[in-house]
Amino acid sequence: MNVQGPDPRSGFSECPPARRGETLQALVEQNAWAGAVTTLVLPLDQYQVFQMERPEGVEEDELADALKWKLKDLLDFSPSDAVSDVFPFPSDGARGRGELANVVAARKTLVSDLASLVLSCGMQLERVDIAELALRNLVARLAVTDRSTALVHLRENYGQLVICRGKTLYLSRRLDVSYDELRDAARQESAVQTLALEIQRSLDYYESQMGQVPPNTIFLAARDSVLPLSSMLSSYVAAEIATPDWASLGLSESLDSRCVTAWSSGLVGDVS
Repeated sequence: MNVQGPDPRSGFSECPPARRGETLQALVEQNAWAGAVTTLVLPLDQYQVFQMERPEGVEEDELADALKWKLKDLLDFSPSDAVSDVFPFPSDGARGRGELANVVAARKTLVSDLASLVLSCGMQLERVDIAELALRNLVARLAVTDRSTALVHLRENYGQLVICRGKTLYLSRRLDVSYDELRDAARQESAVQTLALEIQRSLDYYESQMGQVPPNTIFLAARDSVLPLSSMLSSYVAAEIATPDWASLGLSESLDSRCVTAWSSGLVGDVS
């Protein structure tokens, strides 16, 4: 969750789902967040994104509803139980598949419960974001050229790769690797190779199927600074592996990777 305010800080409070309300209420009281404007960012495993052909003659404000009902064969729950939205798919990445749109779908009850949690703690909810669009904001700030730039964000049980060009999100992929595997000496080499292979496959797809020039830099946001992941991955991936320069983004210290998506959602004003 991102809380707007004049004092930019970041932090992570770990708690079981049953204690989220209690934990959030304590944070609101400690930080005087009552009435603050917030953004919720859904984690990768709580929604799905599909690329679908955009129907002709449908107005922009009707597109999400029009496409939601085409998801009935793709979702494991009824479209009537879903909340959905759309965001653009880059036309130069469609490769003859017509005009596409990205369709996001999440369970309505999940989003409603999270929204109620924020409101019950006395804060205002401005919007609900998704992980790849939040990370897109960060990549747009990290990019130093007009060429594509990638970011790998590692969470405790999975990772996420996003590739952007300028302010446009082109590709997002889940990476099936956990910190337990990376920290375990017996499994570490295999885990690094698997992670590198998934990254390289995504870069190959970006080039061969989307017709784009692959990025020459991949930024890595990882929680465990003790593990030399950048140098380990560099042995297997053609692109340069770099760590974000958090100081250039206005932070006095490295950002905890568990806070990256929430913090990045606050950069939305820099991305049109």
